[in-house]
Amino acid sequence: MIIQVIQLTATEVTGARFRKSGTEPIPLSGFSLPWNSEEELVELLREQCPPASEDIRTILALPPALVTLRELSLPISDRRKIRAVLPLELAGETALESPALLCDAIPLASGTLLAGWLGRDALEPLLDRFRQAGMDPEVVTVACLHWHLLLPAQGTAIGPETAAVLYDDTALLAIRGGVPLFCRHLGSSGATVEQTLTTLELTHNLQITQRFRLGASAREAAATEKPLPLPAVLTLGTISGDMKPDALLSPLAVALAYCSAEPVFNLRTGPLAWTGRSSQLLRTFRVPLLLAALLLVLLFAELGTRWYLLSADLNSLDRSIGKIYKEVFPTRKKPVDESAELKAEIRRLESSGSSLQTLAFLKLLADAKGDGVSGLTEVELDEARFMVKGDARSSADVTSFRQRLGDREWNVDQPELTTRPNGTVLFTLRGSRGGSKP
Repeated sequence: MIIQVIQLTATEVTGARFRKSGTEPIPLSGFSLPWNSEEELVELLREQCPPASEDIRTILALPPALVTLRELSLPISDRRKIRAVLPLELAGETALESPALLCDAIPLASGTLLAGWLGRDALEPLLDRFRQAGMDPEVVTVACLHWHLLLPAQGTAIGPETAAVLYDDTALLAIRGGVPLFCRHLGSSGATVEQTLTTLELTHNLQITQRFRLGASAREAAATEKPLPLPAVLTLGTISGDMKPDALLSPLAVALAYCSAEPVFNLRTGPLAWTGRSSQLLRTFRVPLLLAALLLVLLFAELGTRWYLLSADLNSLDRSIGKIYKEVFPTRKKPVDESAELKAEIRRLESSGSSLQTLAFLKLLADAKGDGVSGLTEVELDEARFMVKGDARSSADVTSFRQRLGDREWNVDQPELTTRPNGTVLFTLRGSRGGSKP
């Protein structure tokens, strides 16, 4: 992942790209150019910040003079609750209503909070310009609020009660024990720095032992000042271009805050909160979601096909049962439930004493009639006597039917035959079980 920090001043834009390696940003490139209008800023960003194949996270660092800072005491420490309470707490400090107020806070070494805010109408047009340049800042911050992260990076010994000051031409940050203690916007006058330090020592009972100045003008510092030593990552010589490493100190501080567990001061909250993560996740899971949707469509299509085939089989079975019902009960005109009525008749037969004999005889007739007998229209069975009426294709088929019954130990009389015009015959067979007298 690439972290892209864009830092703005009133007349200059500084950009730097870092590759995130664990919790450490590795500098890749940087630029610093003047700008006079928002249209010119858009063109500069398009030219100096081309798209990359890797994932890029953009951070916008605003000029310190654009953000109002105030120290607050709140009895809560949860970051989300603080952001929810801040607009109400700051309502008396500004004429802006809560929905039009963008604010955030960071903890101070004194146990209080340093809150910062600006109006939505001041940030929203700037974000629109960045979108025109093809980037959407995830974080909108102030770089000076993260300068304290530069000291551990270069090994400066800051004890629990040691106070130090880091500043440039725009802002001053006082730290104690490696944690921010005080921050304010500075003018161009050097007396402003001295006056601020004197007031800070008196109000906070501090003895400032170390003073560090950031930026290229550090070489012109006074005898009481010294330039901030470069962190090790800026001395590796991996930065492309001709930009001096000390000009990347502020962007590096912002990148360090983003990569570490430090709370990042972020004004992009509320109605202007960054939604790029949701969009990125949507783009990442777009193909799996489409495949899942296609799978669901195929699944429902398969279930629909199975339901259709099952319905067709049930309808065919109902028609077959209806046909059998009409053959069994030809005189019944309006059946209510063919299957239930057939089951009831079968149970009635099974409940009678001669049911087993009757069913066995019917099975015997079905096995013995063969293909020549078209159908049996009437069957009577009275103990050992029987009478069968039916249709056959010829008298020879009736004779064969009689012979097969005789082979199964039934005595069958001579059949009564009636010939039809089409050659088929109607027959009546009477007989008894073998050993019985007719």
